[in-house]
Amino acid sequence: MDVTALRSFAEVCRRGSISSAAQALGYTQSALSRQISSLEKHLSASLLCRHARGVRATPAGAALLEHATEILAQFDRAEREVAAVARYGTAAARIRVGAVPSASAALLPEALAVFSAERPAVRVEFDEDVSPHLLPRLLDGELDVAVLSDYPPGLPAHEVLRATHLLDDELLCALPLGHRLADPAAGALDLAELADETWVEDYAGSASALATACARAGFTPRLGTQCGGWLGKQAFVAAGFGILLAPSLLLPALRPDLSVRRLREPPHRSVYAVLRQTHAAPSHAAAGFVDALTRTDTVRSRARPTPGTTPDPEPPTPPAS
Repeated sequence: MDVTALRSFAEVCRRGSISSAAQALGYTQSALSRQISSLEKHLSASLLCRHARGVRATPAGAALLEHATEILAQFDRAEREVAAVARYGTAAARIRVGAVPSASAALLPEALAVFSAERPAVRVEFDEDVSPHLLPRLLDGELDVAVLSDYPPGLPAHEVLRATHLLDDELLCALPLGHRLADPAAGALDLAELADETWVEDYAGSASALATACARAGFTPRLGTQCGGWLGKQAFVAAGFGILLAPSLLLPALRPDLSVRRLREPPHRSVYAVLRQTHAAPSHAAAGFVDALTRTDTVRSRARPTPGTTPDPEPPTPPAS
């Protein structure tokens, strides 16, 4: 089977248009159509059908696409390893880890320290993104491991994904230092006390989780500034444009001009390490990094108590940084 034609077919499916795929790949539309036709002839099956807005995969095409994603990812890895051998005389092992931004504050550096001590020859590359964007990249083979949260609530189930629960992350409230409720010595807040506040949010999933938590407290949050990222969110809160819910994982990276308050009956999110379970087992390096994640101090300190044991005491109220 022609790998070039297979890659073109996958791009057509991703874009839903032969012309858009041809432009993205640098082919003429007729040249790309010939590639698809050669695949159909080779497989004796129709792979695409037209509709009002473009094309979509037929049932046979959908079956091919599932395998094409895996085949192309493995082919790309093979090219990289061959290139490494040609250049360095040995294969340079590498894994790609995508993670939600809050994981970078402590969890990922700790995991890298554990992993690198055991596998110093493996290069680890990190990329930050939100959970809804990480899963498709993992399924496409662009990432080897994804560290994500069920934020918005509910981790999507997929037969080729294998999730390892790492920890449950308490959400805290961050306020500007001059806020009337900014004194951390006052103890935990009821979320209902924040019913009249304006909230700063970054993306729809986070806003959905906030709305769910506030609904349990009996009010609908008023969303103000929308900003795409934690640095921006913190800056707007510090400047007095609202308040935000912050994962406790993010505490080491919060700005010093914010005050952090715990909440009574706080909302939580769960954090997972996810591998793509293909027909072949995940790489030893990728599985090893997930194992390193489970052995970090951050994960161990938040481990769920086993039956018959006494849970760790509640952590102290975070002081104003």
